[in-house]
Amino acid sequence: MCKEHGRLALVLGLAVIILTVNLGGYDLWPSDEPRYAQVAREMISSGNYLLPHVNNAPYIEKPPLFFWIIAAFSHLAGDVTPWTTRLPSVMAGIVTLLFTWLLARRMFDIRIAFWSCLILLTMQRFWWNARFGQIDMTLTACLTLGLYAFFRWQESRRIHWLFLFYLGVLVGIYAKGPGVIAFPVLFVSAWSWSKPDRRRQWLHLGAAVVVVMALYALWAVPAHLTTAGELQTDVSDTLAANIFRQTAGRFLLGVGHANWPWYYVKTLPVDWLPWTLFLPWTAWWVWRKRKDSDAVRFLLYWIVPAFVFFTMAIGKRAVYLLPLFPAFAMLFAASILELMDGEHILWRRRTGVALALFLFAIGLAPFVPPFTKYGDLWTPRLLILSAAAWAPALAAVRQVRRNETRRLHVSVAVSFCLLVTAAAITVFPIVNIYKSAKDFCAPVRSLSERGMEFDLYSVGFAREEYLFYSRHFFRELYTEIIPMKNGSEMNRWELAEFQNQVHRSIEKAAAKTTVENIKRITGEEVRLLKEAIREAVGKTGYPTELIAEFQRALKAESDEFFTVFASSRPAFLYVQENDWRWLYAIHPDMRNAHVLHQEQVGSRHVLLVANDAGRSLLQSVKPL
Repeated sequence: MCKEHGRLALVLGLAVIILTVNLGGYDLWPSDEPRYAQVAREMISSGNYLLPHVNNAPYIEKPPLFFWIIAAFSHLAGDVTPWTTRLPSVMAGIVTLLFTWLLARRMFDIRIAFWSCLILLTMQRFWWNARFGQIDMTLTACLTLGLYAFFRWQESRRIHWLFLFYLGVLVGIYAKGPGVIAFPVLFVSAWSWSKPDRRRQWLHLGAAVVVVMALYALWAVPAHLTTAGELQTDVSDTLAANIFRQTAGRFLLGVGHANWPWYYVKTLPVDWLPWTLFLPWTAWWVWRKRKDSDAVRFLLYWIVPAFVFFTMAIGKRAVYLLPLFPAFAMLFAASILELMDGEHILWRRRTGVALALFLFAIGLAPFVPPFTKYGDLWTPRLLILSAAAWAPALAAVRQVRRNETRRLHVSVAVSFCLLVTAAAITVFPIVNIYKSAKDFCAPVRSLSERGMEFDLYSVGFAREEYLFYSRHFFRELYTEIIPMKNGSEMNRWELAEFQNQVHRSIEKAAAKTTVENIKRITGEEVRLLKEAIREAVGKTGYPTELIAEFQRALKAESDEFFTVFASSRPAFLYVQENDWRWLYAIHPDMRNAHVLHQEQVGSRHVLLVANDAGRSLLQSVKPL
């Protein structure tokens, strides 16, 4: 027992180290981290914990559990920070490891339990999501608890284990949404398919699903009632639209994340790294054991139906399969230990060579940036990553040459821990310079923190990182469908597609037009922008009168905005450079709008624009 506790303490202690190293050393990265942090911040400031809000508007895309946890940690810390946003995922990752240990210990033995946890911890997808402020690790912890409880119920038939299984599902739904119900439905249906009492099992499953969804409705219905009141819409429309978007919309239409059927065939090998090196052996091992091992069959009941389901779905993201990773890790662990213990010398030698080549290639990565557009971000500290890769690579070469490959799996785990520690310390802060919106938002944030009154707008995008780091709500412009008389025969979807297509044509044409100085666009450049836009929209294939009406409506909306923007009240505008170009083309009179700052944030070139009063206010506080 002491040996078992020692191994568990070792793997959990290692998890604490590699999941928290430099956890707060870089800012919140889009898209999910700033959004969820902002939801928690607005919960704390408003005191409204029933209905999440973003930018002072209802946010019912996700249930509130994850935001509650962030808010709780942030209360203790005094503010919402990268640490308090990511800590829930760290804790969920550790809980997942704990229940993976318990399940693997029950199904196999202590050694496989230890390596199941170690392999899970050192899979790059798990490691990344366990230190990223995203909901999916919390969901994975809930479902891993549920899977362990179901296995205990299968052994003992004690009802409290079945209750715990569905409790895990319910908490997972409160974290992620109603689509989570697919996991238990698929799993229990597959598990009970060959059982003589399967109809009884399906009846129990149906009753449990009804109860779980009814308990979820205790939050969902009041939240949607409140949302309908705030937005002045019909509650049934609001509830139906959100449920459709979060379930059938994602499955059938790929709302937000449409991908091809082979998407997971491409992503999983990357997500399993570095253990993908053992994939050929593990796949062969699982195929051999599929009929003989009850444990393997149990894990396959969890994996295969969900994998097929999400493969058939049009909407796909790599994190959707994260709840399957504990089961993946157990299969990898059991198969790899058999490989290490058996007389499979050739398999091990080939895997060792692949590991060495893989690590040598990673070690070359720090030498690439100087030859790219990101050369100015290079620093000698990046060579720490090379050392972290090449040291275990040389060790792997030594193992292969001396035919000492029975501990190759140890080398894989050690190399991963060294690499991710080096990456968290050296690479992430450098990437942060490119990805973070914090510095760009600093001028506006300085005003917000001083309690000064001003208006803030954004054009064409509403990324929450700008909202979070500005500490100020903003009004979104050009994001709604513009009503049109000539478009009255179109339904809402057709009208939206028309306006989006024309807008994209306008934006692309403006982006291709040469502008020497974005802060001072000349009259000749405005003329060229207008000509390029006119030519581009003419090629969209829509009727001329329809395009003309849309352009007039767009100009009217711009005229209305810039009339307000030119008032004596301080105002600021976040706008992408390409959007600023076409705005200039349709509204050339920008005398009261001043481009104060431009910066690349991620893939976007973003401008900070101020009116006269805003520029004066900012200069009075801290001159740019």
